[in-house]
Amino acid sequence: MHTETMHTASTDEFLQDPDHPRVITLAGQIQAETFQPVGEDGTLPAGDVLLTVDQLDQLSAISGRKGVILRATDSPETLSLPLDQLDLIAIEFKGFADGRGYSFATLLRRQGFQGELRAVGDVFKDVLYYLKRCGFDSFVLKEDKDLQDAIAGLQTFTAGYQFATATPQTHYQTGRTIS
Repeated sequence: MHTETMHTASTDEFLQDPDHPRVITLAGQIQAETFQPVGEDGTLPAGDVLLTVDQLDQLSAISGRKGVILRATDSPETLSLPLDQLDLIAIEFKGFADGRGYSFATLLRRQGFQGELRAVGDVFKDVLYYLKRCGFDSFVLKEDKDLQDAIAGLQTFTAGYQFATATPQTHYQTGRTIS
């Protein structure tokens, strides 16, 4: 019971005041958050819902878009997620030094997840380009970070040398020049 309360409180941290949207898309647009957590009393909100892994049994009762938040302990390697029923998977980054979220995104894309992958938690400008290369579609920045400044982080580099989930063949591998 205590663990569930901690999950719900932590999920609320990533949801924003609609007057101050903090979701950045790959296109560099700022959008309002539409996903809401399950109420503390267990009530499902109307519209788009963000569940914890422990709440996935409520998926069929959601009328709007369906999302789940994965924490560092919720590895896609050990979970059987209903990927075809989810519109959004939010992946929490607890701290800068914890790279499990990058691996989770890559694994989910390799498992065939076609929906939106959103990075939440300790997310800031300097990591956006790398998150994008792992397959993330949107990002929720830490509260103290400037959104306009961070958007530039999506274009930090024009091309990568290595293969990545978001770029199956780089210019280096294909012989194409960068324009």
